[in-house]
Amino acid sequence: MGDGGAVGKGKDDDLDNAYELLALEDDAGEKEIKTAYRKISLKCHPDRNPDDEEAAEKFDRLTRAKDLLLDPIRRSELDRKRKAARDLEERHAQEDAKRRKLREDLEGRESAANARSQAYKRAQEDAEARKKYLQQDMAQRIKAKEAELAQKQQEVAASVAEARDTALDSRLRVTWRGVAPGVETIRQELAEFELISMEVGESAAIVQLGSREMALRAVLECKSKKNSMPFKVALAPKEVEEPVSQVKETPKKGEQESPAETFNRAKSFDDWEAQMMADLQNLAKKQTAA
Repeated sequence: MGDGGAVGKGKDDDLDNAYELLALEDDAGEKEIKTAYRKISLKCHPDRNPDDEEAAEKFDRLTRAKDLLLDPIRRSELDRKRKAARDLEERHAQEDAKRRKLREDLEGRESAANARSQAYKRAQEDAEARKKYLQQDMAQRIKAKEAELAQKQQEVAASVAEARDTALDSRLRVTWRGVAPGVETIRQELAEFELISMEVGESAAIVQLGSREMALRAVLECKSKKNSMPFKVALAPKEVEEPVSQVKETPKKGEQESPAETFNRAKSFDDWEAQMMADLQNLAKKQTAA
């Protein structure tokens, strides 16, 4: 035993766990140290463990640990070193806790900033999507309105063309030889055919009736009475020149002018066509506003 202690003398660097080797608490007394040594040394003695190559080393460390703890000076130095190690470990633990807290705070701020960034990005994307939707919706509405207006313009143009043809087809050319019949005579003979206006010249007159049907009836009936008529009647060609003077029938109060009447109210065909187009466009605008 004395040799074992001599061997271990000065070799305390590997005995920082002397208490653990003997399974003792830091406040163990001399009796507890000796009792623990006897119990454990019997188990690890080289004579009882001939097959264990490390048995001698284990027994040596166990013996040196017992000698260290029984030496007040060496034990005091060991306790000081162990306390310093525990204090250092505690300080490290506290520093680790601080670093962990700082890291968690930093990660929290980064997470919050990322969440705000993602929310802002989503808001921007939603706003952009809504803007795009509104633009597409507006474009579709404009396109639909343009198509509607184009359709109305086509209808207006068709109405103008129809009114133009109706007005031209509703004219009669009245001719005579010799003394011209009076305006009243022509008016009386054609009164039943919705006479609207007359344009009288030296040898002929252009008479505007209410419709093409009335013009055809007037021609047929006047031909059947040609021997008693003071003038001849025929459908007026569309390109006929207008006589110099005009005699118009004024519409009754509250009555709406027909296209033919509008035609005769104009100074020329171009004026009439422009007036008809303006009236029909105004009508289309009123219908659109309604």
